[in-house]
Amino acid sequence: MYNNDNNRGSYRKPSFNKGPRSFAPRGGQSFKPKRPPLPEGFALYYVAIVCPPPIEEQVQQFKDHMLSQYGCKAAAKSPAHITVVPPFRAETDMESNLLDFLSTFNIGIVPIEVQLRGYNNFGERVLYVDVAPNTALTQLEQDCMHEFGQQFPSIIFGTKPEFNPHVTIATRDIPEGKLQEAKAYFEANFPMEASFEARELKLLKLDHGHWHIV
Repeated sequence: MYNNDNNRGSYRKPSFNKGPRSFAPRGGQSFKPKRPPLPEGFALYYVAIVCPPPIEEQVQQFKDHMLSQYGCKAAAKSPAHITVVPPFRAETDMESNLLDFLSTFNIGIVPIEVQLRGYNNFGERVLYVDVAPNTALTQLEQDCMHEFGQQFPSIIFGTKPEFNPHVTIATRDIPEGKLQEAKAYFEANFPMEASFEARELKLLKLDHGHWHIV
């Protein structure tokens, strides 16, 4: 669960004096082949629970299968993770403030047991490892988005989808008609039942086409 009683007074809201910023909206489940180019001095970020090495290794094997069998590359650009704050663009000189925010926010996190259970999909475009319903995880996301919005009001999201925690295996580039085939393969050969403790959130940044932990 999330400890709302933790004192967060030590975090001081940053002051930005460079005028208004323009941020790309994030659509629900609508996908675009390419993002518009970022203005100079900006980068793309997101905040997530990053899966521990044993889970990362297993999910990477799933991604490797999707690459070899179907040519899927997009999901391999990120480590195995559960997104909490969806992708946003921000000036790179805000990066230290984003890290300070997470460092302070993480102090209030009580470890949450995350259970991975089976496979699911969003339409025919996204295949993922499913996360069992978890009220503590949902509360964590709500608290983080609320505090993030208070500390960084200039970062604007478009239509934000309802929080649906998952660990992506393939996204956007699954060949038409192949998602259910791939899902059946994983269900038959790799029944998923695993768990881990989520203890902190990480900031990830897109750099040369891949997402890296900052």
